[in-house]
Amino acid sequence: MQSSKCNILTGFFGNFLEHYDCALFSLLAPFLAPLFFDQKDLVVSLILTYAMLPLGFISRFIGSLFFGWLGGCLGRKKALCSCLTGLSITTVLMGFLPTYAQVGMIAPLGLLLARLLQGFFAAGETVGGAIFVLEQTESRKRNWMSSLYDASSVLGMLTASFMLFLYSYFAQEINWRYLFWAGAFTAIVTLILRIASKEEIKPKIKKEKFFSVFLEHKRIFITITLVAGFSSSIYCLAFTLASAYIPLITSITKNQIVKINTCLLFFDMCMLPLFGYLATKIGKEKQMLIGALGTTIIAIPCFYCFSVSSILIVTIGRVLLVIAGVIFSATYHAWAQDLVKQEHRYRILCAAHAVGSQIIGTSTVFISLWLYKAFDWIAAPALYVICVALLAAWAVFTSMHTYKKRETPILISYTAFDTT
Repeated sequence: MQSSKCNILTGFFGNFLEHYDCALFSLLAPFLAPLFFDQKDLVVSLILTYAMLPLGFISRFIGSLFFGWLGGCLGRKKALCSCLTGLSITTVLMGFLPTYAQVGMIAPLGLLLARLLQGFFAAGETVGGAIFVLEQTESRKRNWMSSLYDASSVLGMLTASFMLFLYSYFAQEINWRYLFWAGAFTAIVTLILRIASKEEIKPKIKKEKFFSVFLEHKRIFITITLVAGFSSSIYCLAFTLASAYIPLITSITKNQIVKINTCLLFFDMCMLPLFGYLATKIGKEKQMLIGALGTTIIAIPCFYCFSVSSILIVTIGRVLLVIAGVIFSATYHAWAQDLVKQEHRYRILCAAHAVGSQIIGTSTVFISLWLYKAFDWIAAPALYVICVALLAAWAVFTSMHTYKKRETPILISYTAFDTT
């Protein structure tokens, strides 16, 4: 039991660091845009920078296939250790990237390559860690544990936001390189703890063609993709897009937005366990439907809140979006794992999450800025998230009637082995 708790803790730490590393790029984008692109138009620079997020789909998808196979066939621990090692190296490299003033057009290319590598290694960490944690959790506690796991994701983003706040407060020019190097150092510490863990479980996998698994479960794959897409999209909207969009259309500064981000992320982290517990009472599917449909109602009013140069009103709009995201995402991992058999879980969930979060989720910022520029309407970005929310609601609703939930025992019957 003690070993199981230790493994769960390392799963939380790995997820925390993965989200810290990835959040840094998104949060620093408004500051990195003028450093890596020679554009006088700030909107164009932001669009080019944020366009790198959905471009990471290819590397994330390849990474999800690779680590999905590794975690399914060779064990969860090997896959997760490999992910964290790659993330540590990539994060160090991002801190050494030269700017446009130093190397010209090579700068944005280097930034893109680093982002692609980061996406490749991050593809197996979030979903793989969730599988690792929830497979060792009692069924009655799984919704709550799923929300705690998501809280560790938010803690990683909160730490990134807080570090950015400290540097913006104590220095006129933010030394963004130190932020990446700090993440790499803590990732190495966590990797040592993960390698030192003694218990490892290896599922018994049937020998079959690699892609036949996806063809056999294509409907489930699409369902999870749509849900993962909205889960990622609503967070991108409330945090990443808002960080660049609000200073663009109001007199509120980027440094003020950084402070608000830190407070909102702390609020988000505190709310997740609450709604994880609530899901055990009303059912996770019903709660997810409330979150998705609620987003369609509040999206446009929230964007009108963003257009007011008042920190209080802007914060109210963002709080509403955060609550909607928490309601929907608190039990996402528990919901998704119930749909897939254990022997196919790592591959299908990793790939579906990669496709949904990258094609649908991270495209939110890029498409939202494009909608604003194309239609010159404050609430234009809300149209995209409304469409994504409706698709996610449909996916959750059909899952309630189409698929039989596959509840996992407290500890699945595995063949134990030690890889240390």
